[in-house]
Amino acid sequence: MTPIPSLSEPARIVIITAAAVIVLAGMKAAAPILGPLVFSVFLAVIFGMLLHWFERKGLSPTGALILTLALFLAIIAVFVVVIAGSFFQLLAEVPKYQDELEGSLELAGPLLLMVGIDPASLSLSDLAGSLAANAGGLLSSLWDLVTAILLVILTTVFLLFEARGFSAKIRIVLEERRPDDLPRFTTLAQKNVDYIIIRTQVNLVVGIGTTIILALIGVEYAIFWGFLAFLLGFVPYIGFWLAVIPPVLLAWFGLGPVPALLVLAGVSVLNLLAEYVLFPHIAGRGLDLSPAVVFISLIFWGWILGGVGVLLAVPLTLAVQMACEMFDETRWIGVLLGPSPDGKSVRDTE
Repeated sequence: MTPIPSLSEPARIVIITAAAVIVLAGMKAAAPILGPLVFSVFLAVIFGMLLHWFERKGLSPTGALILTLALFLAIIAVFVVVIAGSFFQLLAEVPKYQDELEGSLELAGPLLLMVGIDPASLSLSDLAGSLAANAGGLLSSLWDLVTAILLVILTTVFLLFEARGFSAKIRIVLEERRPDDLPRFTTLAQKNVDYIIIRTQVNLVVGIGTTIILALIGVEYAIFWGFLAFLLGFVPYIGFWLAVIPPVLLAWFGLGPVPALLVLAGVSVLNLLAEYVLFPHIAGRGLDLSPAVVFISLIFWGWILGGVGVLLAVPLTLAVQMACEMFDETRWIGVLLGPSPDGKSVRDTE
């Protein structure tokens, strides 16, 4: 039997590139299903670490699993109640803000006209009419959102059931197929997990701090805006502004310009302390990607997976870096995605 000739280096690169393009095209086509599944894996990693922590504290595997599932479902229930309750209360109080909004639009009318925006099109009555005209589409989108949330919850629960066994399976496969790469895989996987956990901790501080600041100033629905700040903290650079603009506007309409400026200043200082003091202190070195890679990853994963891709752009890029560094043909990609060769992150050099 004639042996199959080995492929040259350029041929292997072409094949790997073509395979990557095909995989990415399939991911984009399957984004409505793949997005919730990826987010489920993200949640399973976080709560899987909590499961292992309970086991290290002496709980039995069954007891640790039950407690972890109970906490997961309780947190989901609290978030749903807070978000739904705040949303419906906000809708009920829309008429109260109508006068403030119309007065602000009158003052800003010339400026809006200069940029090509008709102030009359921004009135609450017109917006309400537009929403009513598109009620069918809104209900369909709401149903899709509810379906995606249920898919995330169920998939996360099943992944938590398999958390212990799946880790053992990965170790067995690597020991059989690529034993030399097992230490590297373990190190890189721990790096990804560390990033997710540290990012979650920092975002939790930002979310709680945002809630306290808004509550002290008197902005309504402070808990809701704090949760939004926690969630959007996973989106580098633009997540902060997406989270802070709504409460600033709400403070402006309900309390006046001075409280709105206090909200912007307080939340901005909190975000700067969290990003440039707390995060580097907890993370140390080696967990950062370059700002260019992070920004490009937002665009890339957002195009592939939509909102979930933007939310999880950094963890997904770290996972790609981990996979690339396991193979000689793609290790250069992992080096390009990784931190600076001197081991210093961008924050360390500032």
